[in-house]
Order: sequence, then C-alpha cells, then structure tokens
Amino acid sequence: MKNTYQDFVDSHFGNILSQIEDSGRVVCITFLASLFTMAPVGYHMVAFNVPELIIQKHVNESFTNVFHSPLSQSGMSVFWSATIASQGLGALIGCAFVVPLSSWLGAKKVLTGVNNYLLLASSLSFIISYMLNLAPFLIIGRLFSGAYTGIGCAMLPLFVQEVAPKQIKGSLLCFMHIAVCLGSSASAVISLPFMLGGERTWWIHLAFPALFGIAQLVTGGLIPDTPNHLIQNGKYTAALQAIDFYYDINPENEDEAIRQYWDRVPQMTTQMSFGSAIRNPRVRWGCILGMIVSASQIFSGSMVSISYSTSMFNSVSFLDALVPFLPALGSIVSVLLTLPALQLVETSGRRPLLLKTLVICLVANICFLIFSLLSVNPEENWWASWLFGASFLIFGIGYNLGIGPVSYFIPSELVPPEAASAALGSAVAVNWLCTMFTTLIYYPLQHLIGGWSYLMFIIPCTIFLIFLWRFLPETRFYYHEHDELGASRSLTELDPILPYGTFERELVNGIDDDEQSLL
Repeated sequence: MKNTYQDFVDSHFGNILSQIEDSGRVVCITFLASLFTMAPVGYHMVAFNVPELIIQKHVNESFTNVFHSPLSQSGMSVFWSATIASQGLGALIGCAFVVPLSSWLGAKKVLTGVNNYLLLASSLSFIISYMLNLAPFLIIGRLFSGAYTGIGCAMLPLFVQEVAPKQIKGSLLCFMHIAVCLGSSASAVISLPFMLGGERTWWIHLAFPALFGIAQLVTGGLIPDTPNHLIQNGKYTAALQAIDFYYDINPENEDEAIRQYWDRVPQMTTQMSFGSAIRNPRVRWGCILGMIVSASQIFSGSMVSISYSTSMFNSVSFLDALVPFLPALGSIVSVLLTLPALQLVETSGRRPLLLKTLVICLVANICFLIFSLLSVNPEENWWASWLFGASFLIFGIGYNLGIGPVSYFIPSELVPPEAASAALGSAVAVNWLCTMFTTLIYYPLQHLIGGWSYLMFIIPCTIFLIFLWRFLPETRFYYHEHDELGASRSLTELDPILPYGTFERELVNGIDDDEQSLL
C-alpha cells in the first residue's frame, strides 16, 4: 500500500516536488510575495459583503447629517453598487501605471514599495469615513484599494516570471489565487458581527489590510531585486549577488553564473511600451486573446459571487442563520479546490483546463437562473434554495480548479517576454473594467428582475467560450516553441549592452563579428 501511494505521488507530483526541492528559497519567496500582495486583494473583495447592512446604516447616517434626509431604497442601491464598483475603477487607473512602473522600478520594488502606500491610503480613507461620518470616503478608499489591486495583479506575475523556474512557473502563479482566497476567507471571518463587523468596529475591519502594507514596506529590503531587472539596467555585480541569493549559484566564472540562471529562468528583456505592442500584429493578437481570457474570468460570475454572495443567498430564501458564514466557508473551500490546480496547470495544459472549467461555470450560472426563479415561492419550492447552494458549490469547483488561477498568467504567455507587462496591464485593465461593470449593474438588476439577472453572465460567457475554443492556443511554453523571437536568442541579442566576459562582442580591428561576416 505504501509503495502504491509513493508511486502515485512520484508519477503525478514527482517533477514538481523535485523542482521545489531544488528551488526551495524561490518557492518560499514566491509564496510570501503572493500572500502579502494578493491577500489584501481578496480581503477587500469581501470586506463589504458580510457587514453590508451595518455599513449601509453608516451611509444613511452620513447622508442624514449632510442632507438632513436618509437615502431612499433605490438611492442606497445605486450608492452601494457604486461603492463596490469603485474598486474596479481604481484598478483601471492602477493598470495605466503598470508598464512605466515595471520599466522604471521593476516588479520587485513596486510590489514591496510604492504599491503599499496605496494600500495604506485606502485604510486611512476608511478610518476617516467612520471618524468624520463621511460616506464618500468609502468610495475614495475603494479607489485606492482598487489601484493597489490593479498594479499588484499585473506586477506579481512579472515578478514570478523573473525568478521562477519555467518548469513550475504555472504552479507558483497559482499561489496568487490561493492568496486571494485566503485573504477573502480572513475578511469573511473578521467581518462577522461578533468579530469586527459590529457597528463600532467595522472600520477596524476595513482598515486591517494596512498591516500587510506595513509588513511589505518593512521586509521588502530583505530580498534583492530580480536578476533579470538588474541585468537590464546594467547592474551586473548586484545581479550576480541576486542570483546567488535566489539559487545559490556562485561559480567563479561570472558568465557561467548568468548562463546557469538563464537555464532555469527564461530571460525577461526590456519591456516594450503599450504603443509598440499594439503596432506589432502578433503581439496585438496575443494581447486581445489575453483580454478576452480576463473578461471570461469575470463574466463567469466570479466577482459578483464574491462581492454579493450574501445578497444572492438571501434572494433565494436560504437559511438566514447560515448566510453570514457562507463567504468564509466558500473562501476556505476555494483554497482547498485550488490545490489540485497546482498540478493540473503543468500536466493538463492551460487551454483545456480553462475551457472545461469555463463550461462548468456556465452550467452553474444557468442553474442559478433556474433555481432563483423557482425560489420566488419558497413555501412550494423550498428545495430550490438548496439546489441553488449546490450550484454555488459546482461554480466554486469550476472556477477554482481552472479559470480562476490560470487567467492571472495566461495573458503573459500569449506574447513574447518583452511584451509581458503590456499584455498583463491590458488584461488586468479589462478584468477590472468588467468587474466594475458587473458589480455596478448586478445589485440593482437583481432587485429589479430577480433571477433573470444571471443572463448578464450566461450570454457573454457563452460567447467567450465559443471564441476561446476556436482561437486560444495552448500557452504552456508557447513562445519557447512557436516564436522565433523567444526560441533561440543568444545572450548578446537579448541584451547587447552586457559588458563583460564572453557576453561582450569581440572586436577585430575595431569591427565587431557581425560586420566581419558581412565583409
């Protein structure tokens, strides 16, 4: 029995386990970077979900103090959906700075430095909203947390791509989704009324992610910048020290150290501007495919289910005592369901995993529509609310096994390495544009037409599924196999300014090798 179990582990996980053993420090750093960067993202996604009525009471008190009249039910619906959707607008704003920040500071410095000031500004805005009884600062805080989210969601895949071994890059990037689920789970638990979701403590709950920002600002200096970014900027001594830190590669020959590093990690060249990416037909098509992948992730219903799960279950007359605990339970289940994806992304391939799980999400949304309509008469169709809950579980399985985690990094694999930041920036921008639209429209739409509101997911999801089934390639090592720009570049071609050792062009009587061959 023991041998059978060991054979199963070796056959299914042996390659990943061996790579993790060889790159333990990189795996640890990647996990911690994902946790500290993405946990606040998941936290803010759920932060307004459970204490919804309590925060809405604060909003009414604020409007009463300023305008001497509380909001009407329709007015509250509009203000609340605008507050939730403002995170998407903030993310769009943050995406506009992805390419310049990646070129100027690099992914590591942005993740551990400048981006965390946005997270602190978000927490400060929520504190001001409570202390001064000013509801508009809720929207300002969401804008700041959204900007943090937009930059973080694009920069973290770049950071992982610059330090992770190519054999387990996809698995390590699944940590992003796991960290989001852990953050949302923590938020759902902390926001319960007997925790920090009460009338006097909800502001502490909203400000809690500041601790993640402070931790990153304090610990960011403990790890060096990525070797790729240091080499791009001509800081070769620092790059060699970084290679030694991440991979314990410290041969006497400097050229050999760089070669060993690039044998493990694909080289990231200087990132092209978004304008240059759009002018290149192949890169432009890759960016478009990446944007559609990101749009399909949101129109599967993911962000609405995270932001409005309590409203969704209340609308189908689910047991009132269980509803506040559902976000926490769902987040914990999401973490467990994502663990198999660590292996599936490297064995099943990105394309089949995304398409099959998108089908599962589509089926779940159709079930949402049917059982929501049936639950209008809870006395006669009491079973419909339980089948709605079962459909929610099916949706969670599909989303967390595939389309949830893989949509974070597929866009960067559809383009050559020098266009990764442009592809990720545009994909994350579309992701949060769709988030802003769905979270803004769903809440009032659900109150207006009930279960028919799920058509806003079913129709686009069907269109995206057909399109991706036709055009999406398998992206695992796609540009290593299909692009002459990324397949067999020499180190000199990748970075012609390298000034030392065998990487430097040899000059013969003042003429380099290429010119000699022409003569």
